[in-house]
Amino acid sequence: MMRKLPFALLGLAAMPCWSQALPTKADNNAATFFSAPEKVLPRLFEAAVKHSADIARLEAGKGMAAEDLKLSRKQMLSMVSLTSSYNYGSLPYFATADINGAVRPAFVANPFSQGARAVYSTGVNVAMPLDVLAGRRNKVHRQELFVTQVEAEREAAAMKIRAEVITQYQALGLARIVMQHAQEALQSAGIIKRIADKKFKEGEIPVDEQIVAIDFYNRAVLTEAEAKSNYKKAELLMENTIGTPINTLMLER
Repeated sequence: MMRKLPFALLGLAAMPCWSQALPTKADNNAATFFSAPEKVLPRLFEAAVKHSADIARLEAGKGMAAEDLKLSRKQMLSMVSLTSSYNYGSLPYFATADINGAVRPAFVANPFSQGARAVYSTGVNVAMPLDVLAGRRNKVHRQELFVTQVEAEREAAAMKIRAEVITQYQALGLARIVMQHAQEALQSAGIIKRIADKKFKEGEIPVDEQIVAIDFYNRAVLTEAEAKSNYKKAELLMENTIGTPINTLMLER
């Protein structure tokens, strides 16, 4: 099929070159995004980790595990209580001074022979089961291991997200290259089609050669549309992972 198109390819050399507009900031950001992965990937990692629901869940689990560890270390305090009491009246076997004010106290056995008085008492009560006391260190260590486990799960989730970002970044870059080639091929096919139409009108080529040029152009249109769709899909998947448009991420810094 391509052997029937040499006349069109020769006409490409005579086509004028189109001037290019000055690159904008968005163009520069796009060029940086695809040409400097060492700068872009850390931003993508950070955004993806912040946006991840799994990371948020593990962060909450880590916080709860840390609080449980604090409580397990303070559990001994729950077995200690401060008590106080107040009583008023006569008490049996109360040691008191005699009514004559003697220096040596007289111990009266009959409570009814004493006058009523107020009595305060305070104290500390400790009730500590032996199984709790013996297993305290093991319980605290178990809770420390649980905190470590949650931290490890969080790091594993972050590594999985980074691997996914790398895969999506490479897929997006490849889709961009394919799209650019498809756009260039479409431009060439459009030029070939226009030359073929002109030559057909002038009677320089038969209709079958014009049909070949039209078919070549239609295939290029379809290929370019598929390439655009694949690129957009890769872009949307990346933005779904990082939780923000790529352009916004690149303009933030």
